[in-house]
This record gives sequence, structure tokens and C-alpha cells, in this order.
Amino acid sequence: MDAFEDLVRTYQHRIYALCRRLTGAHQSADDLAQETFVKAYLALGRFDAQWPLYPWLRKIAVNSGLNYLKTRGRERSLEDGAPGGRHAPAAARGDDPEVRLARAEFRARLDAAVESLPADQKSVFILRFHESLSYEEISRTLDLPLGTVMSRLNRARQKLKDLLADSLGRGA
Repeated sequence: MDAFEDLVRTYQHRIYALCRRLTGAHQSADDLAQETFVKAYLALGRFDAQWPLYPWLRKIAVNSGLNYLKTRGRERSLEDGAPGGRHAPAAARGDDPEVRLARAEFRARLDAAVESLPADQKSVFILRFHESLSYEEISRTLDLPLGTVMSRLNRARQKLKDLLADSLGRGA
């Protein structure tokens, strides 16, 4: 039990962050992260210790997140506020206030656009750009053919490009 507690302490922040990106809501991410560790605990006997632990946990979290998105849809709690609200990254000091405002506005629009993606495209996009996984790693994580990963990522990029066309045209 002590070893499992160490495992949770080691990976809880990364798993929570992944779940937060998938759901867009604190409470749901918190629930999914907890569910991930419960499922991992129950399946520890089937884990092959010759493989790294985090990819296995990530796969459990992504599958739980996809199931959540399919059954419950998106939610946004009142504390989370508008897209890109209090969680928007702070701009570098010394930047022109207009540049900082433009960056913050674009980041909020990008976050909202990613939130609007269908679950299958959103999961691939998040694994690629937030988790920095290769196409092959995404393919293994989601149990999808490589071509499916590539097409979903391409559709996600195209949809984001369309949604953000006016911002991209301004050079924001």
C-alpha cells in the first residue's frame, strides 16, 4: 500500500493535468484522476514491470476521459469561468500591453476552440501537443491504427485553423 501511495504522489499532478485538458473542468478532472488510480490499483497484477509506468497510467486516464466525454459531454464549472480565464499563462514581463492582451485573447480563443473539438480529435490533439507524444505513441495509447491517428490530428488542426482563421489572419 505504501508503494501505491508513492505511485499516486509521483504521478497525480501529471494525470490530473491530462484529465483537466480532456474535460476542461476541475471537478471532472479530479474525479477522472481518482478513477484512473483506482483502476490502476485494481489492474496492478496485469501490469508488466518491464515497461514504464506513466504510459500505462496515461492510457487508463485517456480511456476514462474519452468514456466521460462520450457519456456526459462537456461541462464547465462556475469556478473555472470563461475559457482561458484564471488559468491563462502570464505574458512575459516588459511586453507591450497590447501584445500581452492580443496573446491572452488568442490563447482564450485557442482553448475554446480545442474544447469544441469532437472527443476523438481532442484526445489525439492533446496527446500530441500537450503530452508531446509521437504518432506511434498515440497509436499505442489509444489502440488506433497510425493512419487513423494522423487523419484525426489533421482534421483537428483543420478545424482549429477554420475556427481561428480571423485571429491567424491578423497575426495574433
